This record gives sequence, C-alpha cells and structure tokens, in this order.
Amino acid sequence: MRIVTEPEFRERLTSILAAADTGNIGCVTGPGRSGAVAAVYASHYLRVPFIPYGSAAPDHLGQMLLIDTARQSGRTLRKAERRYDGALVIACFEEPPRVAFWYEAPKPQRYKHERAV
Repeated sequence: MRIVTEPEFRERLTSILAAADTGNIGCVTGPGRSGAVAAVYASHYLRVPFIPYGSAAPDHLGQMLLIDTARQSGRTLRKAERRYDGALVIACFEEPPRVAFWYEAPKPQRYKHERAV
C-alpha cells in the first residue's frame, strides 16, 4: 500500500479537474469520508459550493461534480451516480495498487474482504 501525500493528492486533483469539462459545474459532493475530502478540495478549486453527500442539489446551481479520492471496484461511485443522476463522476486514483491518504490512521488498514497477510 502506498501513502499519498497531501501535495501529491492536490496535484492529481487539480490536473484531473483542469482536464475535465467542468465549465457547467455548479456544486460538488462526494460519498463517505474520502469523498468529502476530495469534494471540499474540488469546491475550493472550482469556486463552487460543497453539498454534503445525501443532500438534494439545488437545480439552479447547474451540474454536480461527484468526486472521490479513489475507486477500487467502482461500486460506491456507481451507487452515488444513481442518487445524483446527471452528475460528472471523477475518481482521483484508480486502485489497484491500493493507496491510503495522509489523513488516514498510521496503522495498516484493510477492508473486511481483505485477508491479513
């Protein structure tokens, strides 16, 4: 597992957002804790409101950006995309290889389905 530092994350996020078609984005949200981190960063970069995940997006704001720090199977973002139909969906990192982020606990973390090695 590789630890992604804050400067590396910020650089990846800004390059992804610069390459994406974000001209119509009016608000940002992200699923879970890591999605909230990515969404807050993106909202500051794009200068649009952050909407807490699960809240209704006001129609007058325009298209929503749905963002997460990493995508493993894609299930979380597919579920979120069904909730926010028409959102632009972005993941900053694609797994594998597995990544962890600077704000996570320093101990090794595993999903329930991963076996201890």
